[in-house]
Amino acid sequence: MKKILAIFIMVLIVKSALYSQSIYVDNALKFSSYDYGGTARFVGMGGAFGALGGDFSSIAINPAGLGVYRSSELVFSPGISYNSNSSSYINNTSDENGYAMNAYNLGFVVSNDLENSDTRWVNFNFGVGFNRMIDFNNDIQFQGINNNSLMKVFVNEANATSTNPYDLDGMYEFIIWDSYIMDFDTIANEFYSEINDEVNADPANFEINQRKIIQTEGAVNEFSFSFGGNYAHKLYIGASIGITRLRYSEYSSHYEYETTNLQIPYIKAFDFKEYSQIKGTGFTFKVGAIYKPIDFIRLGLSLHLPTFYDLDQEFYNSATGYFDIGSSEFSESPIQNYKYLLSTPLRAIGSVGFQIGKIGLIDVDYEYVDYSNMSMEDEFNSQEVINDNSDISRVFQETHNIRAGLELRTGSLYYRVGGRYSTSPYADITDALNLDYEKITLAGGLGYREKNFFVDFAFSQTSYNYKMIAYDYEFNDAIASIDSKLNNFILTFGIKF
Repeated sequence: MKKILAIFIMVLIVKSALYSQSIYVDNALKFSSYDYGGTARFVGMGGAFGALGGDFSSIAINPAGLGVYRSSELVFSPGISYNSNSSSYINNTSDENGYAMNAYNLGFVVSNDLENSDTRWVNFNFGVGFNRMIDFNNDIQFQGINNNSLMKVFVNEANATSTNPYDLDGMYEFIIWDSYIMDFDTIANEFYSEINDEVNADPANFEINQRKIIQTEGAVNEFSFSFGGNYAHKLYIGASIGITRLRYSEYSSHYEYETTNLQIPYIKAFDFKEYSQIKGTGFTFKVGAIYKPIDFIRLGLSLHLPTFYDLDQEFYNSATGYFDIGSSEFSESPIQNYKYLLSTPLRAIGSVGFQIGKIGLIDVDYEYVDYSNMSMEDEFNSQEVINDNSDISRVFQETHNIRAGLELRTGSLYYRVGGRYSTSPYADITDALNLDYEKITLAGGLGYREKNFFVDFAFSQTSYNYKMIAYDYEFNDAIASIDSKLNNFILTFGIKF
């Protein structure tokens, strides 16, 4: 099979943040886990807007919210994200953080008044724009002194593959050999490395510094074309066609270097790097309704069909060896491409909202998602994809997401607070690494509104803890624990007309 399938064997160098059998299984979850960013008002209330509407980002939850509009609107939401990660690896703690400028939302709503018509329809509205659904910007680093090495994985795999260096995997073992980190013994007829020899010679006293750096960038933005109507101020209905744009890039470096206590002959250090970029477009469809049984209660219901992605991945790896004589050797694999399809799970959302006169709003959303229903396919109908889909069904489970938000008004000022809780998407299986992978978001914000103009500010922090595998998952000492926090600062400007 062509080399474009070589990445499927990345189980050797698992760099994923979450347990699975393949990096593609991990990415399926990563690309399907929506955080629902958007306007500052929406974020400040924890994304709880399924029964309220009247905010452009509420369309991402329930498109019936578009029917609540009584005037046209233009809104734009720039902001800054700040991620901070505290990692623990082999009794050593490391901190890493990073900033990114983002556009969280841009929306335009046209409202058509129908109150003078002969029907009970009050208005019919059209909306176009985008909301940020996922933010991939993140920086992770962990390091420690280990009594084992990634080189052991490379040497074992090379010897299990061939006795000809040119038959080795061009993404992994070949570039390790080509950069002189691993050699071939023509007498013993096997591959070896000075690092691996030191591990085998005295496992109890072996030690080597290890440092892992992972940097990710990108986002999922949903461009929506939405329709919504208001029937007799009792029933609001809506539908949305979503075109989702996914951009994701990842750089990782696994760097090992000798300690002062143990000098390794010939080799001082080596650096194995992986580069990957994924781009694609997806399509989805959403429908929803909001019903007011009495004036101060609103009930919302919406259904999101799966997003069907067409993804294109470009990736390559490199290796650098650093030697005692002061020289270094570099080798890089060819750039590979791989195209595949991904479908995300169906989503069902139920909401209840309360409107307390002109004083305040309360909303609670419940969202059901079953991540075991994700699936992938490629043009080869490859066995690797079949295995990945089997792992998706085995590793993941249904999740229950709760969002709640409150808005209080005093004159032209608005005060908001909200939060979100998501249960773990990982099934309770024997080899699961992150059974307790849960997300909690706390948010708050302020707003100032006049008749034709408004400005809002929001801050949100999403916290979660998880374990990450530095390399081959059979090595239990190569697991890092990470405490991650994603902070968003969002400012929204809007005009009504």
